[in-house]
Order: sequence, then structure tokens, then C-alpha cells
Amino acid sequence: MKKWIFSLLSLAVFSPLQAQQEYKAPENTRFRIIGYAPSYRNLDAIPDRSLAQLDIACYAFATIDSTGIPRVRDEKHLRRFVRKARRAGVEVMLSFNGRHAYYARMVSSAQSRERFIDALWHLVKKYRLAGVDNDWEYPLGSDGSGQGNLLLMKELAEKCREGRRQYYLTAAITPGKYVGNATAGIPDELFDYVDWFNVMVYDDYSETREGMHHSTYDLMLESVDYWVGQRGLPLSKFVVGLPAYGVPSGIRRSGNTRDYNGIIRAGGSCMGDVAMITSTQHPSPYPVYYNGIRTIRAKTAYALGNGLGGVMFWEIAGDRHDDLSLVAAAYDQVQSQEAASPSKEEKHGKRK
Repeated sequence: MKKWIFSLLSLAVFSPLQAQQEYKAPENTRFRIIGYAPSYRNLDAIPDRSLAQLDIACYAFATIDSTGIPRVRDEKHLRRFVRKARRAGVEVMLSFNGRHAYYARMVSSAQSRERFIDALWHLVKKYRLAGVDNDWEYPLGSDGSGQGNLLLMKELAEKCREGRRQYYLTAAITPGKYVGNATAGIPDELFDYVDWFNVMVYDDYSETREGMHHSTYDLMLESVDYWVGQRGLPLSKFVVGLPAYGVPSGIRRSGNTRDYNGIIRAGGSCMGDVAMITSTQHPSPYPVYYNGIRTIRAKTAYALGNGLGGVMFWEIAGDRHDDLSLVAAAYDQVQSQEAASPSKEEKHGKRK
């Protein structure tokens, strides 16, 4: 009788923990090249050979509206891109975003989260997508939205793993250079539910201070130190965000940014990190700071050599699609590094 009672007590004590462990994301064992594909871009113009250098494309975005439902602006555009990516052997995820107020309201109740997840999953199943990516910039620690986001991601993790097929669950997060409300909105518990984090290691710029590069190698090291060294994020869940665009410093950003392709067309060097350009907003030449091939290869080499989960580009339509391509530079770096170190290839898994 005592033995039977002890068994019941053991079940009561351990079941909640076991249930929580069921929803832990599996260990990320592959190094991936990921690219965001914005819905407002002409994605048909990207050659299949360029797309094939990605492992995963995140279609951006399904936008949360005032009712708390995610909506794609042009489903025909999404359908064409999914077909195109599939031909190139690339998996497609759906990235969702929206206004902070709409997000915060949606995550605040179990009922609204359920409605959101059901609508999101309708799109995932309809277009046979590989998973979903949360691009909320940003859940906050101060207003409770970070806790609501945690509950949403836990429920999405359960959804991703409820059937035979396993879906990816990822999130885009701040680099963590400025510790505060946005970093507090990402609690450590979230690490268990997410397959990997696309860390936006860019946009560290100033409109009042000149000469500030928005995406340096050092910023990447600072970001890894914060999320991995201080917060305990597993290395394999840290994916380094790489910009395929340039940002000015010391002047207004709006109207003065340029994608990488535009920078090269304006005379910038594919190997450089700064170029002098003009814009309709700013007709006098001004410096725009970007990542050229040399920096992209160096960051990719660091990520692969140190066991990180991969690299991510915002965004692929801003890249070149020739021998000056940034995605191709990352791809070539991975290929050469893995060929030189078979054990590293074994660690991260063979790429297709």
C-alpha cells in the first residue's frame, strides 16, 4: 500500500517537469545559411542558383492586424516564392510581425493567442511551410508583453511538435549591446522553446554621431558575449544576422539607406565596408556603412568555427546575384571551411 501511494506521489511530482521537457526544442546540430525574403520585393527576379545557396528562406511577413490575426499581403506572391524555393531545394518559413500594441493585446489572453496560432497554422499547412519565425521588435520587460510572448512561444512550440512532422520555431532578437527593456523581454526560459535565434547584429547606428558603423565584427563578438556568455544561450542557437544593406551615420537614416546591390552600383567596393553615395534626401556625398565580402566571410568563419548555429541575411533581394554576392561569399566560406575540417562538417551536418 505504501509503495502504491509513493508511486502516485512520484507521478504527481514528476509529471509537470516531464511535460515541460516534452516541449524543449531539439539540439540544433546543423549550421545554416538563412535569408529573409520580404513580401514587398520582386522575389521572382532572384535566380534559382542564388536561392539554392540558402538552407532556409524566411518569407516576411505575415502581419498581425488590429484583430490579432496574421495576414499575408499577397498570398499569390507567397505561393510563387514557395514553389521557386522548393525547386531550389530551400525550405521556407513564415515570419510574422506587427505593431507592438497589436502584438501585446494578442499575447495577453489564452483565447487570443489560440486564435492567432490557429490562423498562423492555417497558412503553414496551406503552403506546406517548414515552420514559423517571430519577428516582434520587441517584446518588453516593462509592460508584460515579454511574458505574454513567452506564453505564445511555448504554445507555438507545442504546436510545432504535436504531430509526426516537426516544424521549426525561431525568433529574431536584438543583439543585446544595449541591455534594457528589449533584452528583458526575452527571458531565459524562452531558450528552451526556440530552435534558434536570428540575432539582428546590425542597425547599431546614430543620426547625431558621425563615423559609426552599424554592423561591425566587434558588435558580433559583443552580441555573442551577451547572449551566450552572460545569458546562457546555447552557442548552436545563436545565428549571426548579416546586413545586405548599408546605413549612414550622423545624418537622418530615412531615405538615406541603400541595399548592397545599390551600393555596388553606386561605385562602392564589394570588398569594402564604407562607400560615398548620394540620395534624393541628401544630394551631397555621404558615407554609408555596410558589410562587404571580406567582412561577410570573416563573420561566417567565426560563426562556423565557434559552433554557432549559422548566419542570417536581411535581406536576400538586396544582395547581388553574381560573383559579388554576399550570400555566395558566406556559402563559399562554409564550403571551404567544412572541406578543410571534416570533423566540423560532421558536427554541423552535411549541407545539401
